[in-house]
Amino acid sequence: MKVLIVDGSKDRRRDLTMALADLSNIVIQGAVPDVRSALAALAETTPDVVLTDVTLPDGDGTYLLDRMRGLQRTPAVIVLANRANDEQRSHYLAAGADSYLDSGDIASVRAAVLGLAATRVALGTIPPTESQRLLGRITAGVVHDFNNYLHVADVALDMVQRQGSASPDLLASARGALDAMQRLNATLLTYARGGIPKTSPLDLGLVVNETLALARRVIAQTITIDVRIAENIRPVLGVKAELEQVILNLVINACDSMPRGGRIEILVKQCTSQAVMLEVSDTGSGIPPEGTIVSSKPGRQGVGLGLSIVRTVVARQGGALRIVDRQGGGTTVAVMLPTTQSAAAA
Repeated sequence: MKVLIVDGSKDRRRDLTMALADLSNIVIQGAVPDVRSALAALAETTPDVVLTDVTLPDGDGTYLLDRMRGLQRTPAVIVLANRANDEQRSHYLAAGADSYLDSGDIASVRAAVLGLAATRVALGTIPPTESQRLLGRITAGVVHDFNNYLHVADVALDMVQRQGSASPDLLASARGALDAMQRLNATLLTYARGGIPKTSPLDLGLVVNETLALARRVIAQTITIDVRIAENIRPVLGVKAELEQVILNLVINACDSMPRGGRIEILVKQCTSQAVMLEVSDTGSGIPPEGTIVSSKPGRQGVGLGLSIVRTVVARQGGALRIVDRQGGGTTVAVMLPTTQSAAAA
């Protein structure tokens, strides 16, 4: 996948180039300082992704987005800001940007570029490499086998339910987990076949409550979970299985950072007119510095896939991720997701 970097700072152009250069199948097609140079580069080349700063010497990110609309082949756009804020995020998402990130959060930038690469391969915009084709075939095979096991578990649950040998609550929990697994499996199979899952308007508060209903039974009793969901939240546009995956990963990561117990606080609120925020805070040991993909799970150093998956899913759905130290100890992860109104405006 080809990337064009547009930033007025020579140092930041260099830093972004170095941060992306080692990614598999990513080619830096150019690094230019202003809108004029970017438009000239776009006339000569066909990048798949443009990384642009909010403020440029001869305009801003919005101006560049407007000028790009007339291109025969419009690249995806990731807007970078020195100090990201929710109001500006909503503005750029509504203007047509695919993602809006803090320019200092290099790990998020890398994840967003990789997420867009995966999406464009799935759409057929970028031809898949042979390794990606092989991975797709392997994934499809695994998914089909997984479906077989799900079917067996589904039948077994029906038999237990008819015999009345288990509590209704346990049966409902198991049935809900199976339904979630089947949704995730269907999403995975869609990607393996070279497509992208269909998005739909979703009540994020409802998705959080449904996901937690499944997760609570496997969470240690020494961990309490407080959930606050604001009223009148606008629906977000997304894939339910993927949002469930994000919520589960954030909650499980938080639990793993508190082996002796603690508290998880989950907040869902309308942070701007065009963005909904999911915030997960814990009182645990914190996470490694940004850019270091290391698991917080004892004995599993180097795994670190949970947060990577979250980053990729959030970037693919046009959202943004922020990770900060929690006051008093622990970590707060905030996920910003565009509403259906924002998607329509774009």
